[in-house]
Parts: sequence; C-alpha cells; structure tokens
Amino acid sequence: MEDLATRSYWLGLDAYEPGPPLNGDMDADVAIIGGGFTGLWTAYHLLKADPGLTVVVLESSAVGYGASGRNGGFAMPLVHRSLQSLVDNLGHERARAVHHGAEEAVQTLQSVCAEENIDADLMPNGLLTVSNTPLQDEHIRLEAKVAAELGIEGVRVLDKDEIQARVHSETFRGALEEDACVLVNPARLVRGLKEAVIRAGGRVFEQTPMEELSRSGDGVVVRTPGGSIRARRALLAANAYSASFPELSDRVTPFYSYILLSEPLTDEQWGRIGWEGREGMEDRRTFLHYFRPTIDGRIMWAGRDAPYRPDGPDPKYDRDDRVFNRLQKTFEWTFPQLSDLKFEYRWGGPVGVTATFLPAAGWLKGNRIAYAFGYNGHGVAITCLLGKCVRDLLLERDTDLTRLALVGRKPPSLGPRLVRDRIVQAQTDFQIRQDDAGRELKPSLFVRLTEKIFGGF
Repeated sequence: MEDLATRSYWLGLDAYEPGPPLNGDMDADVAIIGGGFTGLWTAYHLLKADPGLTVVVLESSAVGYGASGRNGGFAMPLVHRSLQSLVDNLGHERARAVHHGAEEAVQTLQSVCAEENIDADLMPNGLLTVSNTPLQDEHIRLEAKVAAELGIEGVRVLDKDEIQARVHSETFRGALEEDACVLVNPARLVRGLKEAVIRAGGRVFEQTPMEELSRSGDGVVVRTPGGSIRARRALLAANAYSASFPELSDRVTPFYSYILLSEPLTDEQWGRIGWEGREGMEDRRTFLHYFRPTIDGRIMWAGRDAPYRPDGPDPKYDRDDRVFNRLQKTFEWTFPQLSDLKFEYRWGGPVGVTATFLPAAGWLKGNRIAYAFGYNGHGVAITCLLGKCVRDLLLERDTDLTRLALVGRKPPSLGPRLVRDRIVQAQTDFQIRQDDAGRELKPSLFVRLTEKIFGGF
C-alpha cells in the first residue's frame, strides 16, 4: 500500500499500516465486502445490536481507500440532490421519514465518535448553501419552502447583505443556512470505526480482495486469494465499485469528484474573507462546488465538474489537470482577495450515482446477499443510516428503518453499456451547460425522454 498516502490529504495525514489479509478458511454469521463507511457502520451496528454475532469485514486495499477516505467530510442529512427532488421522487410523507432518519444519522455519527473516542476533527458548524445566479436564487427559495413543509427545523434564508457579511464574496447573492451539518476528517473517522468494530468483536481483514461470491446451501461462500469465508449472509458494500458486480453493474454509475486543498491561511488572509463561523459551504449548481475550512486552517475547494467514468473507478482517474485548473479559476472568481493563496494538495475519488439519485439497500435474489450503495456524493452520514437499515435486514427485523423508501427498491437499470453511456453523458453535458449558463435551458428531445424514463438522471 505504498500509494495509500497519495490518494488524499486525509489518508496521508497520519501514518497508517493496513491490517493483515485473510489467511485460511473461517465461518461467520455475516461477511461484509467493502471496508468503507457502509461496511464498517453496518458491522458496528450489528455488533452493538447482537454482540454474539461473528462479523467479518473484507477490504481489498485499506479501509477508506475509496470514497470514504477521499471525500470532503460533510456529514449532512441531504439524501437526494435537494429536498424538492426528494419530495418529487418519494412524496412528502416518505421524504419526511427519510430526512428524519438522515438527521438522526448525523447525530449518531457524533455520539459514536464520543462513545468510542474517535478523534475525527468534528466541526459541528452547520452548512451555508449559497446562490451565484438568478436560477440558484430560485432553488434556495424553493428549498426553504420545502423544508418548512416537511417541518425541518434549523433552516434559515439569508439575503445578500447577510451572507456577504458572514463570508466576503461579491458572487454570493443569498444563502440557506442549515444547522444539521458536521465537518469531519473522513480518514480518521473510517479508521476509528475500524477500531471500534474490532473492539466490539468484529474481524477486519485488509489487503483482501474478493475473488468470488457464491450462494451455497442456506448461506454464501466468499473466496479470496488467501482463504474463504462461509457465512449465513453477506453484504456488498462497495458503493461506486459496485459497478464491478454483475448483479449491480447497470444500477450504479461511477463518477469522479475532485478536490483542491490550500496551504494554511494566516490570520490576515482569514480576515479578508471573514468566514468566522467556519461553516461548510456549497452552491446550488446541479454539479455543485463544495468548500470548507479544515481544523488546521486550510480551505478545501471542490466539485463543479463530475466526470463520468464508464469503465469504473480506477487510479488513473485520480488526477485530472483539466478539472483542477477549472477549480482553481472558480476559486479565484469567488475569492479574488485570496489571489496569493497556494494550493498544496489535489486529488480525486469515485462517486456512486444511481438513476434516481437515491441510495439503495436491499436483497439480491433471495435473502442471503444484501447490498447498499449509491450515495451520490452524500455518503458520510447517509452510510450510517443505511448501515442501520441493513443491520435490521440481516437480523430479519421488521422496523421503521426497513420500511424506509430507500430499502427494497433497487434503482432502475440504465440498460446495456452502450445505451447507458449515451444517456449518462447526454444528461451530464446538459446539466453542466445549464449550470454554467445560470438559467433554465431547453433540453434536447433525447434528454427529455431520458428524464421522463429515469426521473432526471
């Protein structure tokens, strides 16, 4: 794992030695394939619910090597692209239940860090969603209206003067302030969860890729280069990497998100932009910018482009100079008073996107192999929610969590690769053009047809 520290600033910040691989054969109640947030949260929730279970997590590389160790560290209750999109997709009652579960997940993340002494650099500073265009103004107003309809508290609209007094940028036309957002160091969180799972009695094998997963009798067998696990149940917890599983390959689409991270700002540089609340921030584009301070005084600047990677996650996509250069320009446009700020780190990571922009959990054929994936870039807290849902599925419980609209509804198939590539690229190109124009554009007939069929991918 010589390149682990180069995958993101977070993964390289602390010295880390991956644990040993599986060597030999063993039995388990639950085998979890994937050592990111989904797999580790599920293992943790299972062991807390039933300490007598034998739970084994297999990670092909090191825990957090994928999106869990490379993301922006926004633990927030956003499940879809927006609250309005969530309501459009699920209706008010089911959307309210999902959002409530997501808010509880943000709280659970904080309480588990406290109980397990996980030092993940938590910054419970809230979120500011800003507008840069008249179209984004409309999105901000609509989001506030839907939040009120759903009874969501801790949400406020800020006018232009109010947001510019908080964070000094002439590009900000207004904002939505939300309390329920916690900034984290994702690598410290995922590694802390690994240790919490081990303390609870779980086994975590890193450097252990899955070679085969098969049904056998009333259970499953997972084969790896060094051994095998015979288990009663298994969970596929690989998010964007789920595209490599034949039964899920047409249900999840790999995109990449890219991040710049600055040098630490001086007090004088912070004074130029204000931002005294150190909130997480994003804009209201479809392919949004998201940006935040770190606990050591840097600024992370990310997003805008989300390139589609049809052949799946691959280290060759972890750097994209074209995207990095565009990010640099949009930062300078937003904060011209920081033209002297240097960016020291840049990286990218895979994002698993579904046709409905909703995460999903459920069973493959039968009830032996479960799945959970498709966080659409919002997985830091939502993986905790789906981990609870999958816990109850695996324990054969009928609960409010297993009745959530995210459970038991596999995302629509986008069809064969040739069709899927055309659909995704056409939708992506249109959304980026509309974002850049800052106004509603008329979509092509092909885009309108795919929106009608797939709900707006």
